[in-house]
Amino acid sequence: MTKKELAQSICNLVGESNIRTIANCYTRVRLTVKDPEKMKREELKKLEGVLGVIEEGSHVQLVLGPGTAAAVAQLMSDMTHIKSEEVDEAVLLKEENRAKNNVPCKNMLKKIANIFIPIIPAFIACGLVVAVYESSYVFFPGFQDTDFGKIMSALAYSVFTILPIIVGYNTSKEFGGSPIIGAVLASILNSSSLAGVQLFHVSITPGRGGVISVLIIAYVAVLLEKQLQKVIPDFLDMFLRPLITVCVMTFVGLMVFQPIGGFISETIGAFVSFIIYKVPVLAGLTSAIYLPLVMTGMHHGLIAVNTQLIADFGVTYLLPVTCMAGAGQVGAAFYVYLKTKNQRLKKTIKNALPVGMLGIGEPLMWGCTIPLGKPFIASCIGGGSVMAVMKVAAKVPELSGIPLAFITTRFPLYFVGLFASYAAGFIVCRLMGFTDPED
Repeated sequence: MTKKELAQSICNLVGESNIRTIANCYTRVRLTVKDPEKMKREELKKLEGVLGVIEEGSHVQLVLGPGTAAAVAQLMSDMTHIKSEEVDEAVLLKEENRAKNNVPCKNMLKKIANIFIPIIPAFIACGLVVAVYESSYVFFPGFQDTDFGKIMSALAYSVFTILPIIVGYNTSKEFGGSPIIGAVLASILNSSSLAGVQLFHVSITPGRGGVISVLIIAYVAVLLEKQLQKVIPDFLDMFLRPLITVCVMTFVGLMVFQPIGGFISETIGAFVSFIIYKVPVLAGLTSAIYLPLVMTGMHHGLIAVNTQLIADFGVTYLLPVTCMAGAGQVGAAFYVYLKTKNQRLKKTIKNALPVGMLGIGEPLMWGCTIPLGKPFIASCIGGGSVMAVMKVAAKVPELSGIPLAFITTRFPLYFVGLFASYAAGFIVCRLMGFTDPED
């Protein structure tokens, strides 16, 4: 089935007149429908090319896989001619639905994810250059001292140099404040001119707490901005609100919130170091909860933790461990592929396995492991203890699967851990078994 045929089939089964909005993420087409009861659900689930269907009230997500989702969403948009006012109406409906199902912790993690997700392309690009740059001395010992080597160094570490400013900007934007004020405050916190400064007997350490301090201070600055907006006359608002916000949050941030951010950062670092160096087997527990986090979209909240670990130690040991849950899922799905007699399921797994090995697990999750149940549990159990024992660390805060191997501290050992997780998922799934669905 071509992408155009798939788009037309989805429109027919959902109902063109029943669609309010069409959007897409990396792997899914996201629809808002007027009446969920008008959809032909069972036919939609069995449609070739649809790996999974997720419903939340009037919101429908179709798991199609990377590349396909964007193309099909665009084709559906061309077919339905949805106008912008319909998108606006759907956004309002979406907000009403969120309010009915408001979970503060989940919403906060989603907001943190929204702060860091736009930075992921830069993490990947710079991370790959870091891997090439840092390995260059093996083959070309004097390369890093050349002009080209210095340019590559600037490129490799550029995103990490300005990361606090980007995080400050995105935090203020996400919580409804002035983004540029968040960026300015982040810049102040990391200013080298503060080195050795004492403020009311509080010693200032530039950059202490890293992105965690920036998140806290930018968020509190937004709260202050909103309160000032209520009391400052309109004709003075343009001048007084940014001035008061920056001045107050600079002093309060340096004295109160940066030490708090530093304490949180240091506690996370100490905890991760304790797990990795003292009881690495327990690291498997962090891997076990990772797929449930992916299922809810809350896994992006871990980007902040991994980013801070990189800021403190230059690497993160947590990411290689947690992402092994995806490797366990590849192993479990491969066992299902070998044993199932359901041709549609076999085809779904065949299409989803390559992207799963590249670190995009949602097609396998929604198309195979979650519908079958036991393979999902097997995926979680086949986790990352081996990776923790070998102390493999990553140099970027977000990536997974085979691509992450090229940005780790122990390239060969990463593959040992990766294949161990494949095998663990396969073996545990074999031991647990699964109920083969009828074709």
